[in-house]
Amino acid sequence: MQEKRFEIKLLTIHWLDDTPEEVDLCAHGQVKVSIGDEIIVDQREKNNHWTLTAMAIHLLRTMEVNHIPEDLVGEHLIPCCGHHIDHLKDSTAVHIQGCFIGINYWVKHLDQYIQLTTTSNTVILIPRNEYIQEVLQFVDKVEEFYLNSKPKQTPDDSYDRIGYEMMWKEWKRRRNAWIDQNDN
Repeated sequence: MQEKRFEIKLLTIHWLDDTPEEVDLCAHGQVKVSIGDEIIVDQREKNNHWTLTAMAIHLLRTMEVNHIPEDLVGEHLIPCCGHHIDHLKDSTAVHIQGCFIGINYWVKHLDQYIQLTTTSNTVILIPRNEYIQEVLQFVDKVEEFYLNSKPKQTPDDSYDRIGYEMMWKEWKRRRNAWIDQNDN
C-alpha cells in the first residue's frame, strides 16, 4: 500500500478544561499534518492545542477555492485560537477571529489536481479527490465530536448567536456539497 503524500491525523480533541462543555463553542486539540515527507504540524510545535473547529471550516473552503498568500480562506489553515465568529449581513461565510498565531500551507487548484506547498517550499501535486477525502475525514471527526457531546448553549448576544449559527450553516453547506462525490 502506498504511503499518503498528504495526511491530516486527529491526535486529540477536547473542550477547554476551564469552560463548561455546553458553553465552549469550538473544539480544540492536536493534529498531525504531513505534506510529502514534511511534517507541517504535530505535538512538537505547541504543548496545548489548536482550534479544530476553525481549522475544519478553513479546510472545507479549500475544497472549492485556493488558499494562497494573496487570497486566504482564513488567517491560518491551522489556527491557534478562535476567539470570535464575525459575519457580514449579506455573506454566507464567517470569519473566525484568532490571535494571529497559526500554521499555514498553500492550497492551489490545478484542474483535477491540488498543489500543496509548505512554507519551506515542499511542493506536491495530488488528485483533487484524494485531497477532498483527506479533508472530509478530518472534518467528519470534528463534527462527530460535537454530535457526541452535550448540546451547545447558544450565546445570549444576538450577534454572537447569529455568527455561531452561520458557521454551522456554512459548514453543512460546504460539507453536504461533497456527499454524493464522497459516496461514489
